[in-house]
Amino acid sequence: MGEQFLDAAESGETNKLANLIAEGIDVNTCDEHGRTALFKAAKHGHLDTVQLLASHGADINKKDNRGTNALYWASTKGHLDIVQFLVSHHSDVDVTDDRGWSAMDQAVAMHYDDIVHELESAGAH
Repeated sequence: MGEQFLDAAESGETNKLANLIAEGIDVNTCDEHGRTALFKAAKHGHLDTVQLLASHGADINKKDNRGTNALYWASTKGHLDIVQFLVSHHSDVDVTDDRGWSAMDQAVAMHYDDIVHELESAGAH
């Protein structure tokens, strides 16, 4: 059931996720890399899925085995709406990966100026 849950988050199948949550799955279930459904939804740009998971207690600041969080992935992939949502829900804006790269570094490298501005406004360094 955990793999189904993570796959549904990655593909943005919000109704399927809602059903699995109703069946009692842990919203912080993670894969072998420590990535939760929230990570996968944020990385793939599924705002409605991110919102659903957060409303059911997904850990906004959960880190994977590289030290990244959902905000890092949303910033890396250019999903401003998800970055804004996660920032408004107190995501750690200074999270860094195992190479020392932050969400801000990723947004700068990808030229996502709107995300850079959002992270700066939230106090990211």
